[in-house]
This record gives sequence, structure tokens and C-alpha cells, in this order.
Amino acid sequence: MIVLAFAFLSQIPPEPTRAELCHAHANAFIAEEARATGRVAGPSWFIRDWWSAQLPETDAPGALTAEQRRDLEASMPARETADPDAFRAEQSRCVTEAIEGGAVPGMGPA
Repeated sequence: MIVLAFAFLSQIPPEPTRAELCHAHANAFIAEEARATGRVAGPSWFIRDWWSAQLPETDAPGALTAEQRRDLEASMPARETADPDAFRAEQSRCVTEAIEGGAVPGMGPA
């Protein structure tokens, strides 16, 4: 019974770190803009790249595997559908945090 419980729990993806979650939000935003307009504004790439640089090193605590990262990114539309307001608020906080962290030249704190 304990082995079965462990097998089940090991299949549940860990709660993503802030960097993992915001990186997924940035990729979701970029994909959405590309689908909607065929163009993606330059600051979006800076924000995504900034979050990429914040991701934990492979095998570090909180780092997702490539498969877990794909699953997280694939879950973004369902997260948005489940609670659009919370999704957009979280995405906005990720963008703000990256800008305040210096992701976009000329847009961060002076």
C-alpha cells in the first residue's frame, strides 16, 4: 500500500517555482499574441528571456524536468479558462516583476 501511494505521489508534478510559473506565463502570452496578431512586441521577448535566466539550474531544488515544463506550459489555457481574472492578474504580476527587475531596457527603475 505504501509503495502504491508513493508511486501515485511521485507522478504529481511539484508546484512550480515563481520563475517556472512566470516563464510559462511569458510563453503563453507570446503564443497568444502570435496567434492573434502574427506579431509579438519586443518587450515580450525581453521578459521571457529574463524569466528564462531566473529558472533554477537543472537538478536544483524547484527545477522542473523538461517534461514537467512542457506540461506546465500546456496547462496554461486550462488555468486561464478555470479562472481568467486570476490568470491575467498573475500574468500581469509576472510582467511587472520582470520589468522592475530590469528585463526591458529603459522600462525598469531608474
